[in-house]
Amino acid sequence: MIDLIQTAFSPVNAVVTVLLILNVIYWITVILGALDVDFLDVELFDSGLEAGGDVDVDVDVDAEGDLDLDMSQHGVLRSIMHFFYVGEVPIMLLSSILILSMWMLCMFGNHYFNPGSSLLLAVPVYAISLVASLFICRIFAMPLKKVYEMFNKDYNAPRKVIGRICTVVTTSVSDKMGQAEVKTKGAPIVLNVIADGAHVFHKGDEAVIVGKDNEKGTYTIAPLELEK
Repeated sequence: MIDLIQTAFSPVNAVVTVLLILNVIYWITVILGALDVDFLDVELFDSGLEAGGDVDVDVDVDAEGDLDLDMSQHGVLRSIMHFFYVGEVPIMLLSSILILSMWMLCMFGNHYFNPGSSLLLAVPVYAISLVASLFICRIFAMPLKKVYEMFNKDYNAPRKVIGRICTVVTTSVSDKMGQAEVKTKGAPIVLNVIADGAHVFHKGDEAVIVGKDNEKGTYTIAPLELEK
């Protein structure tokens, strides 16, 4: 056990070991309820072009080449993220698998191929471990995607969900997507939601569902306005 700890904190393995420790601390705080599961989660490709935000872009003829290049790079990045299920599986879950896999590969790689703990030899070990871990992460993400979809589908949502009251269950909901639940006679239904306008909802706030984006599968919520 002492040898394992010494190896883990040796200069060639210290970086991935620290990352693993931080990751373990994160999940402990989630289990204890100190953090929401979506804390540090990342919403990718949130831009006015895709999310429907108010963005004014002035493009002249000379800038068309740069615009096409930017959009092309955006598409490539989206394809890469989709390949690794980013956005389909929580980013913190993916990063946890990546870090754990990389830690194990670095430990074994440095033990067998870098017994002298050379920092120079540790560089290719890190690089190979990272690439291998990305594909290991993808393999594990395949079944996790199906499980995550199973828990987040709203196919049981009532047909007349528009106009119903919901409660925000994520840290916040604004123009960035969050989640809210609708009470039913059985288990509550969790929906992906965004705020109508510039209003920001916080966890526990009640709102009314006013619309749905069928293309993105998200519902729009607005503040409750009670008549006096």
